[in-house]
Amino acid sequence: MNTERHPSLLIVEDDSKLRNTLEIEFRDRGYVVYTASSLKELETLTIQSLRFAAIDLRLGGDNGLVGLDYIKGKCPQCRVVMITGYGTIATAVAAMKKGAASYITKPFDISTLEQHLWYEQASLDQETTSLSRESLDQHEREYIEYVVAQCDGNVSKAARWLNIHRQSLQRKLRKYPPKNSGS
Repeated sequence: MNTERHPSLLIVEDDSKLRNTLEIEFRDRGYVVYTASSLKELETLTIQSLRFAAIDLRLGGDNGLVGLDYIKGKCPQCRVVMITGYGTIATAVAAMKKGAASYITKPFDISTLEQHLWYEQASLDQETTSLSRESLDQHEREYIEYVVAQCDGNVSKAARWLNIHRQSLQRKLRKYPPKNSGS
């Protein structure tokens, strides 16, 4: 797949196991790899001449779309692929509007990510089709997690934001326990 001699790749991922695996795999494929685990760490890197970037949509408490804006602002020619464990059509559209070349959901294999880095619409239609089949419960869960995160975990504040009773939100949160695997 890699047709350039030593293309550069930035990986922005808060899950250290995934970040390290991607770094090793892409270095073995001939890429010059840079990594960051957060937006703060991303901002310390010099990224003016990047060829590619793969950035997680959720970086701990940070929003990967902010990182996408940062990367495209510093390096407009960089092809950015958003990666996430919380894929929805809405977040895919938001990422594409901000300049992402593609958007893939976890789990994925290295070859799939590499395809998305190199090709404009690599499997995008297939990804969007699978995203559209997600249940309403999955979308509700993602939105509730987003709102609670925006409210710094304050359930009462999140309930007001959602315009529901606090007890109703607590029931929903018990129904959707937090995922412990990376974002």
